[in-house]
Amino acid sequence: MALVDACIHHNLQSDIMMIPAIGHYIVNSGGKRFRPLLCLLTARLFAYHGERHIPLSVVVEFIHTASLLHDDVVDSSDQRRGSPSANGVWGNQASVLVGDYLFSRAFQMMVADGDMAMLKLMSDVTNALAEGEVLQLSRTFHLEMTEAECLEVIERKTAVLFKAASEVGAHAAEQSPEVVAQMAEYGMCLGVAFQLMDDALDYLAEAEEAGKPVGHDLEEGKITLPLIHAMQGDAELAARVEEISERGCYEDGDREWVRGRVSAQDGAGFAMNRAKDYAERAKHLLPDSAGIDIDVRNLLAELAEFSAHRPY
Repeated sequence: MALVDACIHHNLQSDIMMIPAIGHYIVNSGGKRFRPLLCLLTARLFAYHGERHIPLSVVVEFIHTASLLHDDVVDSSDQRRGSPSANGVWGNQASVLVGDYLFSRAFQMMVADGDMAMLKLMSDVTNALAEGEVLQLSRTFHLEMTEAECLEVIERKTAVLFKAASEVGAHAAEQSPEVVAQMAEYGMCLGVAFQLMDDALDYLAEAEEAGKPVGHDLEEGKITLPLIHAMQGDAELAARVEEISERGCYEDGDREWVRGRVSAQDGAGFAMNRAKDYAERAKHLLPDSAGIDIDVRNLLAELAEFSAHRPY
């Protein structure tokens, strides 16, 4: 991870000072480095001892960071991980343009890697991520959202980068297409669990614990699994959500009232149970054959467990 951080800072260099300023600001803002960690551990699982996975894990992190910069502009967010967001400090235009820079820098790094299969993998992932963003936007205040539709958004917008991280690690370790696909599915399941917990924490956690504003998903038009479940058993909640969707914003008391009704229907608990199901699926996908580093396998199992039980 120290090598990953050094690679990140090296590849943020530019004579346009706003680029490293914003890049370092968001990269150093307390992120978990979950995706590069997943890439490193997956490569190590198969006893890989090279260094190719270092810049490739940074590629995944740059694509993730670029998507965060764009997300905060789209969502009009002024906070990220408990601090002012980049667009809150530098403005929307700078955030969008530096996000574009990070996307293009990631592709420069992939070209430098020189593996056409890796370039195809990551270009497909970036395209799928963009499609997921548009899909989520198209379902803003989609009051008839089903669990299946909700999971589709999660897979295409969030879990796809977890999938890419574990896929890249296995590919760098020169594993068979079957093993690469298996690790990709592990990453996908872990990513779904991670996002379901994020959705649950929006209705469950306090801002100080979560390290970011909570209770804003509905205000941003995001109909997530805790709310879907709660509305099925609470007609009054469903009616209030429809009112909020027609206004397009909260009024005084809406946030806490909705959170209270979702809590009464155990919406967050329902989403957390789904997250645990996905974490279990992820753990069962980990290979258990000769040549596997058992200690790393245990760490990957713990990572899946953490994704579905994390308090932040």
